[in-house]
Amino acid sequence: AVAGLLAFAPHEQEPSPQLRSRVMEIVESEASPRRARRESVFARFWKYLGSRGLALGAAVLLVVGLLSWNLLLQGQVDDLHGEVQNAQGQVEDLQGKVQDAQARPQVKQSPTIALEGAWADQGADAEVASINKDRIILVADNLPSVPDDQTCQIWVIRGDSPPSPSGLFQPDGNMTATPITNSIKKADTIAVTVEPAGGSDQPTTEPVLQAKL
Repeated sequence: AVAGLLAFAPHEQEPSPQLRSRVMEIVESEASPRRARRESVFARFWKYLGSRGLALGAAVLLVVGLLSWNLLLQGQVDDLHGEVQNAQGQVEDLQGKVQDAQARPQVKQSPTIALEGAWADQGADAEVASINKDRIILVADNLPSVPDDQTCQIWVIRGDSPPSPSGLFQPDGNMTATPITNSIKKADTIAVTVEPAGGSDQPTTEPVLQAKL
C-alpha cells in the first residue's frame, strides 16, 4: 500500500535559475540595510571620538602654552623688578654719601661749589661735591625737565682746550647725583648744557649751569 502511495508522490525538481536568482536578490536586499546601518553607526562613533580627541588635544596645548607664557612673563617682571630695586639702592647709597659729605665741615681740599646760571635763576639747586679724592659728583635738585630726545651733559673745561664731556643725566623732578667722569684737576670751569639724547662730542647750546673752579 505504501509503495502504491509513493508512486503518486510528486517528483523532486531542481529550482529554475530564474527562481534561484530571485530568492538570492531578496536575501541580499534584506541583509544590506542592516550592514549599512551597522557601518554608519560605527563610523559616526569613531568620528565622534576623533573630534573629541582633537578638541581635547587642542585644549591641552592651549593650557600648556598659556602657562608657559605666564611663567616667562613672570620671570621677566621679577628680573626687571630686581634691576629697578638695585638701581634705586645705588642712587640712595650715592645720595647718602652726598649728604654725609655736605654735612662735614668744608675744607679747602674738598669744597662744595654751587653752580649758577639760567636754571639756578629759575630755582634749581646744583653743586659740585667731593666724596673722596677720586670721586667728584654733581648734585642737583629742582631742575627743569627736558624732552625725551634731549639730555643734560656735564663738561669740564681747561683753559682754551675743547670742553671734555664728563657725564650725562636726565632731570626727572627729583634730586640727581651724577658722577663727573673727568678729573677736575687744573680745570677752570664745570658747565652743564642741554644736548641731544646720547650726548655730544662738543657743546651745541649755551650752558644752563656753570661754576668757576
